[in-house]
Amino acid sequence: MALIMVVEGFFFKILEMRLIRSPSTNYFIAKNAIRSGLIVVIVSAVVIILLWTPFMAQAIETSFNRTVTLQNTNSTTASEFVLFYDRDSLGLGSVDKITVTSSTGPARVYVVSEKNYLAYSNNLSQMIPYRINSQEYLVNGQLTIPMNPLPFGKYYVVLDTVRSDASSVSVTFHSAISPTFLGYVPFFALLFIVAYGGWMAYMLPVKRKFAGGAIYS
Repeated sequence: MALIMVVEGFFFKILEMRLIRSPSTNYFIAKNAIRSGLIVVIVSAVVIILLWTPFMAQAIETSFNRTVTLQNTNSTTASEFVLFYDRDSLGLGSVDKITVTSSTGPARVYVVSEKNYLAYSNNLSQMIPYRINSQEYLVNGQLTIPMNPLPFGKYYVVLDTVRSDASSVSVTFHSAISPTFLGYVPFFALLFIVAYGGWMAYMLPVKRKFAGGAIYS
């Protein structure tokens, strides 16, 4: 849609220039069109480089990672937790795995939905059957919990303070850029480069044509 609007803007700009009799004004319009087109081409090229270069994409993903420490209070309720969203509201990135580290003994951690956390937060035993990580919940050193695609919403990582010997655990959320975002954004950035490249190629001789009689040159 944005690309269609851009092309329509080119068309109406050409009609506007045909109705303008002032060489100076036409020169000024052409000059600004080339300048703005160059900016769009540069920005689009940077986006493509950032998203299509593996180490740059990995650096972007790493910058979104966050680590939280949960302390074992030996409480019988699910009082030690960290809240997270499985992905951002725009769908640009999502949590693809959670790493839990314990250096002070074995521990148990559960990933549960907001609905189940609120329903069973006062009783850890009743919460256990509703954990999303049905297999990967025992931590003795380091545990990686793969996060399969989930419905958008709030989720909780809960430390089982009753069945854990560890005094604390470290929880790291690893984010990944959406494959859809990685596929479509560079593609449309490339289309913008083609569109604005053609626009600048059209405007360059127009600028030269009106340069002689323009007071702005």
